[in-house]
Amino acid sequence: MSLKSTPLLRVFSAGLPRYFLFAAMLTSSNLIYAQRAEENADEKGKSPTQSVKTSSRNSLPLSVKTQAKKTLAKARESKITAKDTPADTNTTDRNSRMPKTAIGYAHMCEPQLGVPPRIVLDEAVEIPLFSSGKRIYGNFSNCDSPALIGKSTVSGSVLQRYEGRTADGTKLPHVVWIAFGRNSSSSPASIVGSVQMIGYNKDSGATAFFESCDNLDPWVTMDKATWRMRGTMPWIDDPQEFNRAFLPAPMQCVQCHQSDPFITNSFITAAKIPGTEKPVIPILDAESPYYVLGGSQWDMRTIDIKDNACFDCHRVGMKTIELFTRSGWDVNEHMPPNDPGSLSDAYEQLLAAWKQGPSQITGANWIIPPGHGKPTTIVGSDYPYQATFNRNQFPSSDSVEQRQASSLENLKQHYFKSSKDFQKQVSKGTMTAGEADRELSKLLKQILSATETK
Repeated sequence: MSLKSTPLLRVFSAGLPRYFLFAAMLTSSNLIYAQRAEENADEKGKSPTQSVKTSSRNSLPLSVKTQAKKTLAKARESKITAKDTPADTNTTDRNSRMPKTAIGYAHMCEPQLGVPPRIVLDEAVEIPLFSSGKRIYGNFSNCDSPALIGKSTVSGSVLQRYEGRTADGTKLPHVVWIAFGRNSSSSPASIVGSVQMIGYNKDSGATAFFESCDNLDPWVTMDKATWRMRGTMPWIDDPQEFNRAFLPAPMQCVQCHQSDPFITNSFITAAKIPGTEKPVIPILDAESPYYVLGGSQWDMRTIDIKDNACFDCHRVGMKTIELFTRSGWDVNEHMPPNDPGSLSDAYEQLLAAWKQGPSQITGANWIIPPGHGKPTTIVGSDYPYQATFNRNQFPSSDSVEQRQASSLENLKQHYFKSSKDFQKQVSKGTMTAGEADRELSKLLKQILSATETK
């Protein structure tokens, strides 16, 4: 579809101006992109109207899910490979590359996802933090539901869910957008964080990841008492500001968002759709389609094992588990949710497949999720988009990896201690908030570097 013919272009009153792209200050803030619940502003510019009727589960229609299960079972039995699957009749977005600007990415995504939402953080759902069941506010190294991304957990982050819409306001019930305001501030005196968007087409699996720049000052503020993020982000009706505020995914988001677009943990699912106990974040399942617009060369592989109960409800992203594990999370203390630890043997088999390679474990394979009308597909050593991140990096005892993990933990503890020290200095006036954030940014870069050490 030509840009000149897309409805998105008609949102602008004049031709597209020169684009500006702000690089993210910290790559670490781009590790995870997550989620929320509400409707887009209509074409007259009204604020989104909150809805509690949206289901928390966005998965394939039953008939399609049944076919997907049959296809996965068939692939496991007869080893259907990429060569055996029919070629796409329309490969435009399947084979697309990531554009350089956010507005360019919005154009690319429009046929599958409509237009991105207008994000009003004040109307989003705050993610609550608790310590021993008591509500807390601030920056913490420990709490009941930590963020599990190798950093401290900060109150005031927000989530919101939006129903998809076209540029002229037509609803797209098969499309959901999630916006995530992530607060990473060390002090209420200065906002540090990001605002991210994920768009998802539950029929085709088409997914988009938008990241914000790290300089949120022009648009985002923070409540001094609770650290809650507030403000309104630029929208596509001002393409220059939209490009200042957002950028397309600057890295392979699937190294964390590996099994499906939406990462879930107790921190994220604590945000509920108002008036319900349903999380703002959509909960997908093992048959949910998934591919990334602009990510045609991203490594979409996950491990699958026949008759392993870990895969009964969902696909499993081992890099996500690695990320959580490095933050002190224990799979067997949390999974499965109704009986933690009961699948420890199945998990050990999964760990063996991850560490040794699927070819060394009976019934294990690398798979590509269904998407864009194609079924789940088994891939082998000739898969062309193998990335270095998609390999085992779990630390083993008495190994270099173990020493690296110990060093990482020391860096994290140093970060937490420095954060508290800097906050005291800011309160006393012996250090500015900007100086504190710059020093903490240096420490976060060290943590990221230690995390990525091979």
